[in-house]
Amino acid sequence: MAFGVSPHGKPFARVRDRQADISFSVSHGGWHGLIALAAEGRLGVDIEERVERRRLDLLIEAALGEEETAEVTSATGSEQLHLFFKLWTMKEALLKAHGEGFLLDATAFEIPRAIRLGETSGTLQLPQLPGVTWRVQDVGDKRFAAALAHEVDGEASS
Repeated sequence: MAFGVSPHGKPFARVRDRQADISFSVSHGGWHGLIALAAEGRLGVDIEERVERRRLDLLIEAALGEEETAEVTSATGSEQLHLFFKLWTMKEALLKAHGEGFLLDATAFEIPRAIRLGETSGTLQLPQLPGVTWRVQDVGDKRFAAALAHEVDGEASS
């Protein structure tokens, strides 16, 4: 087995000079790391330590949609940081799973409202890739935000 890289930097496994069916994703942040494997479907993960960031307002503007921005900016203190990183890791996991990274506009789609209100997982479709359903899952805790995004077949968006 060997590894290759897509034109947009997404790594993939190669077996006998062909791209393998298995999908994987790796992320690290601070002292934490996350690895995920899937037998089929594109996959992405992200992990971030929940630490204060300078100019959080610029990150919010660059990464969140209109409703997400309103919810994050109305939160205060640690709640604001917690919600921002929850949404950010889900969006970055989706961007990694899609395979084109930041060529996609993260502000053009929003994490489902049910997840923003506390559910740990749900499905959505990206406007840049209609017809493909993605399942996103919050796998973080108080110290770090972490998310997994996986392409699913035959599920309706929620």
